[in-house]
Amino acid sequence: MAHIMETERDAGVRYTVRWRDGGRFKQRTFTVKREAERFRDKVENDLAEGTSTAPLSARSKTFRETAEAMLAAQTRLKQKTLDSYDVAFRVHIYPVLGARRMTTITTADLEAFLRDLRAKPKTNGQPRSETSVLGVWKAITRTFRWAHARRMIVHDPCAAVERPRADTEEARFLSVEEVDAVAARLSEQPPYDLLVRFLAFVGLRAGECAALRIRDIDLLHAEVRVRLSKTATSKGWVTDAPKSARSVRDVPILDDGLLADLRAHIEAHPRGDDPDAGLWPGKVPGHSIVSYDHPFDPKGFYRYTFTPAARAAGFPALKLHELRHTFATLALESGALDMHELSRAMGHASYAVTDRVYAHLRRKDYSAQRARFSAHVARAVEPTQPVRLRAVEG
Repeated sequence: MAHIMETERDAGVRYTVRWRDGGRFKQRTFTVKREAERFRDKVENDLAEGTSTAPLSARSKTFRETAEAMLAAQTRLKQKTLDSYDVAFRVHIYPVLGARRMTTITTADLEAFLRDLRAKPKTNGQPRSETSVLGVWKAITRTFRWAHARRMIVHDPCAAVERPRADTEEARFLSVEEVDAVAARLSEQPPYDLLVRFLAFVGLRAGECAALRIRDIDLLHAEVRVRLSKTATSKGWVTDAPKSARSVRDVPILDDGLLADLRAHIEAHPRGDDPDAGLWPGKVPGHSIVSYDHPFDPKGFYRYTFTPAARAAGFPALKLHELRHTFATLALESGALDMHELSRAMGHASYAVTDRVYAHLRRKDYSAQRARFSAHVARAVEPTQPVRLRAVEG
């Protein structure tokens, strides 16, 4: 049961609703008796239904306590995601919301938080992108959803906040000649020249490519089986399942020349008879020597091998991920894949992602469709021949 205590103070009468839940006393104070009575009825109703009254207490958990409990309870999140949440909490969220009680944070507070975050430049002085804001927002919403599902708060204040939208930049891509120009700069460090062409003509993510084994190249069916991904985390390199369920896929090898070069690469691989051997070699630490005794490091390859080669070929700002865009562009422009097939090959979470990024690359040649449509219309408007009736002799 809950009861109301009246207390005379300098500022006037205060009405404190006091009750016991889980063996501990809780309370909340009001300035208006009618509000206290309504709150008392709410408490008694929740206690009768067996619902925790923790969200009703003024001494609810702080945002930081809740977020730490939420992170400790996660068993399925990948380490890279946990790392991103950790940075978002420590750098952006805790300094503003960490000490606030969960029950006191409102929708207006969260909207103000997002406004201030957008106005705060990055450490390099550049404006903060919406993609960056979205990453921080995901950490906040996961915390409130987790608390609401466990009835630690009565409602989720995030529900009424407009979700930040990731920036959508037009994908940059290379021509076949430009891909070959970059690869040529690595011809003295084989098979890294082949690796550049592989990324541009197959379209895997860098982490997916880094995790490939001999067994993942199906030369008979001309496919690459994506089953693992290699990711840099706070705990070192982690090889785990790919980014999402749709990222587990079989990607076609569409270029005959690349297929032939992959066959030759595997035949010459010093561990080609071991299906679990890494497809790509790493480098001896501190040297430029390519070695299959060392695991492939995609970050090191990008920084110390690919970037200098791209710069020498005339592309100083080229990113490794733009080779993935190159594959999508070539696949659509050539007509080798339609948008749905490309979405599957890219391993996007949904067709909508593919359409948003590559819609401007749709083939614009509608001559075949126009011919069929015109023929259909022409048949519909053709004049009908008059029907001649023969006289029937009686």
